[in-house]
Amino acid sequence: MSVAVVGLLLLQFFWLTDVHEQANNKLEEDVQTCLNKTAIDLEHAETMQLMSPDAYQQGLQGSYTDFVRSEFGEVMSAKEAIVVRDTVIYKGGDPMHFLVVSGTSIDTATGLSTEHKVITKNLGEITPTNIENSVLGLSDSNAFAIQLNKSFERQIMNKANHINELMMKIFAGNFFDDITLRLNPYLLDSLMSRNLTALKIDTSFTYNVLDKTGQPVEFKNFSSHFDSSLTDKKYVVDLYPNDVVSGGQQIVVAFPEQNLMVWKTMTGTLVGSIILVLIVLLAFYFAVSTIFKQKKLSEIKNDFISNMTHELKTPISTISLACEAARDPDVGADEEAVQSFIGMIDQENKRLGKLVENVLQTALIDKGKLKLNLEEIALNKMVDDTVNTFQIRFKDNGGDIKIRTLDKINWHVDKIHFGNILFNLLDNALKYCKGAPQAIVDLRKTKKGFELAIEDNGIGIEKENQKRIFEKLYRVPTGNVHNVKGFGLGLNYVSAVIELHNGQIDVESQLGEGATFKITMNHE
Repeated sequence: MSVAVVGLLLLQFFWLTDVHEQANNKLEEDVQTCLNKTAIDLEHAETMQLMSPDAYQQGLQGSYTDFVRSEFGEVMSAKEAIVVRDTVIYKGGDPMHFLVVSGTSIDTATGLSTEHKVITKNLGEITPTNIENSVLGLSDSNAFAIQLNKSFERQIMNKANHINELMMKIFAGNFFDDITLRLNPYLLDSLMSRNLTALKIDTSFTYNVLDKTGQPVEFKNFSSHFDSSLTDKKYVVDLYPNDVVSGGQQIVVAFPEQNLMVWKTMTGTLVGSIILVLIVLLAFYFAVSTIFKQKKLSEIKNDFISNMTHELKTPISTISLACEAARDPDVGADEEAVQSFIGMIDQENKRLGKLVENVLQTALIDKGKLKLNLEEIALNKMVDDTVNTFQIRFKDNGGDIKIRTLDKINWHVDKIHFGNILFNLLDNALKYCKGAPQAIVDLRKTKKGFELAIEDNGIGIEKENQKRIFEKLYRVPTGNVHNVKGFGLGLNYVSAVIELHNGQIDVESQLGEGATFKITMNHE
């Protein structure tokens, strides 16, 4: 499973790398397109600047088609060509001199074409010819003359004059020699910004103009995006590429935040990839976590079965040996020995009953069927009686148990289960101690209820284990050493019963310095 997850992460990494490379290549193509467009726009703007307004208004910028459309709009359509020639037509044996105006129109929408032929004796006059179309071979039935005045000739002459004037302006000085006079940095900045925006390249940029030797051109005035130190030719385009003699100047552009912009264009891809990776990692985490939990539960179960078998086997073996000894005729004659064996059998039987009861109580707690029989009990008396009961056991082990504070408290509790809580806590204080066991019990009244604390000098509990000691079947790990037998049910039972009483139990402990269990109960 780990190999599969690592493989998926590597696959995602290489996929994102490929997508990033494609996005970067797309950006480079768009930037180069923008630079080429900017260079063309600069040339067009220069032409517009040199051209006088009068020339522009009179059609110098227009095509011949524009003129034809204005002069022959009644006959010609979108795309047309006109030819004027002279011809001689014989009618009744007499020669007649005419001018033939031929025009071809193409409908760009449908692709259909039509031919027009018009004859007239004088371009300035319209006169009927009275000649049949069959004679002329016309494919259009509209055979009539077009009135053509002197405007055509005037337009041609005006255009020639304006072109001559334009050429004089270009070559009259050092206009092409000095790029600082020819190029306006503010215009370049504006055109480049507009073209970048049109291509949806929304990021900061800097530019510079280099001469034919690759050195920056010094301008007196420059725009905000101008960077005189920029010489990197990653993005470069020639200035005025249509010049007959190129000056060799180039525009170079750089994008300080190019990587950020590329990643921004990959936002959707990145988000989808991250979500997919997170889903896989979460699934992997839950799968591994479940495996470890199952493994831990299996270890706890095996440990429980082992301890349970040992705990049951010991009293059973003791009872079996006591029964065999009691059957012996020699022992049977000794009444005192028989009574001793009977007492041993009774003690081990009670021990078996307690073990079974603990398991059954845990099962009832898990099913939520453990019911409390609440009654008002003098807790101070119950605590005092339990301490006295354990006093003998503590002294037998060379230790002592004391009551430091015993406030008089009456509380509604289940007498049996609450007594079991005290028994379990004091029993643990006795069992989990390497030397002479010492325990101190405090029962204090508080404003909201009471606190019952049991402090011992046992082996203590590590911090990481303190949160788990109340879990079912959990026992603090001690390696392969099991000096103290148990099922891991006692503290789980204590915690469950206290919760049913609407109380709380906490533990404070340090390894090797004992532990303090504090029970807190408040009025509802």
